[in-house]
Amino acid sequence: MSEATVVNLFLMVRVLIVGAILLVIPHITRKGLLFGVYVGEDVVKGQPGRQLLRSWRHRCLLAMLLSLVIGLGISVAGAPVAGNLTGTAVLLLVALVLYLQTYSKARKLVTPTAEGQAEIAVASLEIRSTREAGFAKLACAICIGTGLGAVAYAVVAYFEMPGMVPTMADSDVLGEKSIITFIIIPLLNLAVSPFLALVAVMTAGAKTTLRGGSGGHSKEAQDAFRVAYTNLVSGAALLFCAFLTLLSVQIVRIGLSEIELIHAIVSVGVAAGVLVVASATGVIWVVKRYGQGGAFRESGSVEERLTGSLADNSHWLMGLFYYNTDDPSMMIEKRFGVGYSFNYGNRKAQLIVLTVLALWVGLSVLALVGGMT
Repeated sequence: MSEATVVNLFLMVRVLIVGAILLVIPHITRKGLLFGVYVGEDVVKGQPGRQLLRSWRHRCLLAMLLSLVIGLGISVAGAPVAGNLTGTAVLLLVALVLYLQTYSKARKLVTPTAEGQAEIAVASLEIRSTREAGFAKLACAICIGTGLGAVAYAVVAYFEMPGMVPTMADSDVLGEKSIITFIIIPLLNLAVSPFLALVAVMTAGAKTTLRGGSGGHSKEAQDAFRVAYTNLVSGAALLFCAFLTLLSVQIVRIGLSEIELIHAIVSVGVAAGVLVVASATGVIWVVKRYGQGGAFRESGSVEERLTGSLADNSHWLMGLFYYNTDDPSMMIEKRFGVGYSFNYGNRKAQLIVLTVLALWVGLSVLALVGGMT
């Protein structure tokens, strides 16, 4: 099998996976939400809502076809890697444009009744000491400890290496050693893995948006989804930490001439496959069993309309970003997508996001500098 064929197969699989996600997401959300807008349950079930969903489905299929035609066309012209990247970029860009257009149309479907739902008070539930919060905190501690250990291992090993070490491109070729080469992945691990675990910790105490009335069934659905999603993110943090730790160790072992490059690539490739399959399986299981925010467990109930922050369109930007300085919650359920998102109006949430962004930018610059030296 040629390199071009393999690259093209990767493009087709990626387009199918991304396309499937785009087609499914609008159908797993809480009742009354339509492409990041609360329009009310009646509108979603009615002709306007069904027509918007049908239009989204058809346009997403066309976007998938367009990305494949462009990507495979560039590949046939002699640039398979460029075709792979271009086809993927086209799909993501067109999907973003389609979402914004569909979101704009959904905004026009909002009724006065839907606008008034946010005025109905719904308590922000406080999560006491729960098992999933304990698991998330344990995962955070493990990620921090493992990340620090990987950094220490890389630094100690660096000083034990000779001046000339095998390169990452070809272990038979020697090059001058660079501390950045061996420290960048452990630092990335220390920045990303604990952040994922921290998100799990905050998710365990995320704000709960219930339906009107007694809210009993809605609360059960929310709690079940939150437990499952918290455990999913905690597990993903541990898996990602294990993968980056393995990668950093193998890079150091190449520098110490303890392992051949091909053997390191195989082990890291297998670990990457396990990470992807396990994470995807977990997400699919949560979505299929619960739906976003426990939507599937709410369906068929006698709960009243959605109220509170998820029904309040005034604090949502493009249906994706929640900004409310009067809301003390740090995390809130997503309107479009799976899981929870930050309240960007919360000072603590802002600090966390800015800190992580600063770390990622710093690591990117460090990697760029290391690649130029």
